[in-house]
Amino acid sequence: MSNPCSRARVNGFVRAQGTKMVNGLGEQIVLRGWGAGNWMNPEGFMVGGTRPFDGAYNRPKLLDRARSMDWLIRELCGSEYAKNFWPQWYRRHLGRRDIEAMAELGYNSVRLVLNAAALMYEEPGYHFNEDTFEMLTQVLDWCEAYKVYAILDLHAAPGGQSCGGCDDGVDNVPHLFLDAENRERCIVLWEEIARRYADRWIVAGYDLLNEPINDKNWHHVAPDLASFYDECIARIRAIDKKHMFTLEGMQWSTMLNIFDHDYDPTEHNWCIHVHNYGFVPELNEIMADLERAEALQVPIWMGEGGSGNKDNAVFLELLAKEGIGFALWCWKSANPLEPSPFGRGAPAGYNLPEGWKEIFDYADHGGPKPSYARAQQIFDALLEQLDYDKCSHPEDRHQYVLRQPGIVIPGVGYDHGEPGVAFSGSWTRGNVMEYRLVDRTKLVRKPGSAPTYPKTMKSYIGQWENPLDVLWLEMSQGDFVHYTIRDVVKPCPVTLTVKALSDTTLTVSCGEESETLTIAAGEPITVPALTLPAGEVWAVRVQVESGTVQIVEVGFGA
Repeated sequence: MSNPCSRARVNGFVRAQGTKMVNGLGEQIVLRGWGAGNWMNPEGFMVGGTRPFDGAYNRPKLLDRARSMDWLIRELCGSEYAKNFWPQWYRRHLGRRDIEAMAELGYNSVRLVLNAAALMYEEPGYHFNEDTFEMLTQVLDWCEAYKVYAILDLHAAPGGQSCGGCDDGVDNVPHLFLDAENRERCIVLWEEIARRYADRWIVAGYDLLNEPINDKNWHHVAPDLASFYDECIARIRAIDKKHMFTLEGMQWSTMLNIFDHDYDPTEHNWCIHVHNYGFVPELNEIMADLERAEALQVPIWMGEGGSGNKDNAVFLELLAKEGIGFALWCWKSANPLEPSPFGRGAPAGYNLPEGWKEIFDYADHGGPKPSYARAQQIFDALLEQLDYDKCSHPEDRHQYVLRQPGIVIPGVGYDHGEPGVAFSGSWTRGNVMEYRLVDRTKLVRKPGSAPTYPKTMKSYIGQWENPLDVLWLEMSQGDFVHYTIRDVVKPCPVTLTVKALSDTTLTVSCGEESETLTIAAGEPITVPALTLPAGEVWAVRVQVESGTVQIVEVGFGA
C-alpha cells in the first residue's frame, strides 16, 4: 500500500488540490508532526511559570507569556542578561537535534511557532531582528536537510489576536483587529516573511494567525478577521504565488463560520486549519469540517490538538484515511513542578533547574526576590536543560501517534473507511454509548463495566467514560474489520485478544500472509495471529468464518 504520510513524500512545494494536499510531484501528502510550542513564544504554564488570565481585559502576570517572561528576566537578571538570554533560548529550545529526531521518529512536518515581537522590533517603523531571522533560516535549512516540511505559524501577532496569553499580547484584547497600525504591521511582517522564503519549498505553508478571537465577547469582530485574511493573502500573493495558506477560525480554531468564500481566488491554495483536543475518536467528530471543506474544495489540517495514546492512535489514523494531517501540541515543554494538563507528556520534557521555585514564587505571589547573581545562575541552569538529548522522552508516545509497531489497538478502534470495504456493518440496533453508530457494527460493554453516565455521550473528557476502554467489538459469521499498522521495519507479530461466545473460526490476513484460528467458547484469551513482514503500511483483516466472537484488542509487537 502507498503511504502519503511518508517522509519520502517531502519533495517540492506543497499545494492544495481539491480536498487533499499534494507535493511538488503531484503525490498526495498527509502532513504529520508536532508544534514547536514555547520556542519563539514561551507560554508560562508550559515553561514552569504561571497560568495566564485568559479572556477579559487584564495585564499579564509575571512569567505567564513571552513578554512577561522578558520583564521578569530584566527585573531579576538585568537588561543586558535578558538581551543575551533570548538568542540562547531560541537556539537551544529548537536545535538541529530536535529536527533530526523528528525525522528519525517518522514525522514529515513541524509547525514552527513564531512571535512577531521576536522578528520585528516593537517600535516606530519596520525594523526586523536579523538575528532571529538568521536563526529561523537555520532551522529551515535543517528541515530541508532532514526532509521535514515546516509550517510557519504566527502564534503571536502584533497587538494580539487570541484574547489570551498564547498571543503574547499586553492585555488579552485582540488589538490586531481594533488598531489599524497593528493590522498593517502584521501584514508587513508577512510580506517580509514571503520575501525571504518565497523560494523555500521546505516551507509547506503560511499559518497566518493562530487561534484568533477566543473570547465570545469579541466574536463581533469576525468580519475584521475575514477581511484581514483577504487583504493579507492578496498582498502576499504579489510576492509569493507558491505557498499554501492555512487559515484558522475563531474560538480556539473550532468555528467554521468565516469559511464562506475562496480566500485565495488567484491560486486557490489554502486549507481549513482546525484544532481539536480531547476528541471523541470517530468520524462524527469531523463531519462539519468535512462538509465545509468539500463545499469549498479545500483540504483540512488539524494544526493543534491531541489526547491519550489509544485515542491518538484511533483518531489520527481516521484523519489519515480522510487525507487530514496533524501537528500535535507540543514538541518540547518543562516537566512541571505540579501537574499540568499540557506540560506533562511532551515528547521532549526538560527538567526545571534547582532553585526554580524561587523564581516561580517571586513571579506568582511576591515571594522573596533572588539576588541578581542567584537569578542569573538559575536562568543559566534553565538554558542548560533545553537540549533535546537532555530531555525526558515518554515511552511509546510516538508509536501510538504514528501507528507504529509496539502498540495495542482496542477492538472498537478498527479502521475507518467505506462500509463493506474497510469493515462490515449490518447491526441495526445501535449501541449503549452511541459510539460509531453510523458504522452499524455491534459494540458491547465489557463484562463488569456498569454505566455511570447519562444516555447521551457527547464528550467523555473529564467526566465520561472512554468508549475505547469499555467497549468490545462483537462479530459474527461474515463480519470483518481491518486494523492498520505503519512503518514496519522488521517482522512484526500480531496478536488478538478475543472472547468467543461460541466456538469460532477466524481468518486473519494481510497481503500474502493468512492464518486460520479456531477459538473455543470461553473467557478472553490472547492468541498469536500472524507475523507481518517489513513494509510502509499494512492493513490486517480479521474475518469471522463461523461462530460469534468479541474482539477486545489487537496487538502489534515491537
